[in-house]
Amino acid sequence: MNRVQGTAETVGKLTVDDLRRYHDKLMETSRLLLVVVGDLNSSEVRTLVAASLGKLPRGNYKPEQVPQLSFEKSSVEVTPRDLPTNYVQGLFTAPPLTSPDIYAMRVASSMLRDRVFEEVRIKRNLSYAPDAFLRSQGANIGGLYVTAVDANQSIRLMLNEIARLQHQSVDSDDIQAVVAQYLTTYYMGQETNAAQAAELAQYELIGGGWRNSIDFFEKLSAVTPADIQRVAQKYMRNIRFVVLGNPKSIDAVVFTNQAG
Repeated sequence: MNRVQGTAETVGKLTVDDLRRYHDKLMETSRLLLVVVGDLNSSEVRTLVAASLGKLPRGNYKPEQVPQLSFEKSSVEVTPRDLPTNYVQGLFTAPPLTSPDIYAMRVASSMLRDRVFEEVRIKRNLSYAPDAFLRSQGANIGGLYVTAVDANQSIRLMLNEIARLQHQSVDSDDIQAVVAQYLTTYYMGQETNAAQAAELAQYELIGGGWRNSIDFFEKLSAVTPADIQRVAQKYMRNIRFVVLGNPKSIDAVVFTNQAG
């Protein structure tokens, strides 16, 4: 596995000169994005920036667009570990922030999260914290996570919930409830200047521009039951699973024979 964070061996070989060269390479304005959030005078900010960061060399860095992921089929890789439970994560591709599908995908992922929690934990007590998630990054992914002794039954239930989203229409009132919950969580996470700056930066870098970060409310509210079915069918498939635990307890057929 290629660990971008490095390993004890590779990090241990770094020298002071290596770090200085890397720092100098990063400190070019073509590589930097400055986001300022607060009750400030914009002209004063520009003056301060020109007198500090503005004196850095421009450089010739040109960002390259990250290619979107494509999984051709489902798979499961099991790494043997002597653990009291199995740790499972499955990933599927997701639309980028610039795609119109991202809004329906956010709602569908939130619905899936609530449904797998209900089925796996509340009804059957198979796991303490089953989850479904959607991550925003250069190449977006969504996925499933669970830690369970009976990983087969847990994953079967989770895949069944995906199948329900793919083939059964959801109620419009349920969509609006999920949107309201999503927005409450979102705005709670935007209470600090740092969080708002990070959101603006993310959209500026990978979301088609910072202005796209402020118009998602109307687009989330416009998601329809047909949109939920469509994105579930399009993206929640060909899931790549990894498991840490007991290989003898894992039935690969359960993980890879996704219905629909």
